Amino acid sequence: MIDDGDDRELVIRYVHDDEKLRREFDNRLARYLRAQPGHARWDITPLVVALDQLGQQIPSMLVRLRRLPGKKELEACIRLELAPIPPERGPAPDS
Repeated sequence: MIDDGDDRELVIRYVHDDEKLRREFDNRLARYLRAQPGHARWDITPLVVALDQLGQQIPSMLVRLRRLPGKKELEACIRLELAPIPPERGPAPDS
C-alpha cells in the first residue's frame, strides 16, 4: 500500500484476488474518508463497483483519491497496470 500521509490525498493499490490486500484497501479508504474535515461525504459506491468489475480483467490497479482545494468534489484517478500481449507464434511471414 502507498500513502503519502496527507489527509487531502490517498494513493493505494487495489488488488482484486488478494483478500488481505483488499481488506487493507477497504480499511485505508474508510480511514481516509473519516479523516476529511467538515465531515465531507462522497458516494464512493460507483468507484468500488467499477474497481471490482475492472479487477476481474485487470487484477492490480493504483488508485489515487484527492480532495480538490476549494471544491466539494473528490477526484479519483485509476492507474491500470496492463499485461503485455505475448508475441504471436506461428510461421514466419514470407519475405
